[in-house]
Amino acid sequence: MTSWLIDAVLIGALIVTSWRTGSMYKELKRLRSEETGFWQALEDADASINRAANAVVLLKSEGVRTLRALEERAAEAHELAERLDILLDAYEQKRVAPVTSAPIPHDNDAISRFASVPNTIR
Repeated sequence: MTSWLIDAVLIGALIVTSWRTGSMYKELKRLRSEETGFWQALEDADASINRAANAVVLLKSEGVRTLRALEERAAEAHELAERLDILLDAYEQKRVAPVTSAPIPHDNDAISRFASVPNTIR
């Protein structure tokens, strides 16, 4: 009779162990599938980071190109402003300077509006 009691305890322990082994197998299977999903998420994140880095590099190069073009335009504008200042100064000097010679009769349509500006400045 004691052997039946020991056999019953051992069979109970075997059933509990089998049930626990089956649940652990299901849990390991679930963890493996989550690990695969995790690796896929990491690979997707890596690809996204690489695309973002490429976009930053592209924006930087376009920004540098735009900045250089703006610098060129600003230099051109500065040169034109200097030329305009020289023209205006020459015009003011001619306008304020007293007329020493006799007026030259002329046709108003034939004379350019820049006639008072020296040729070297034009």
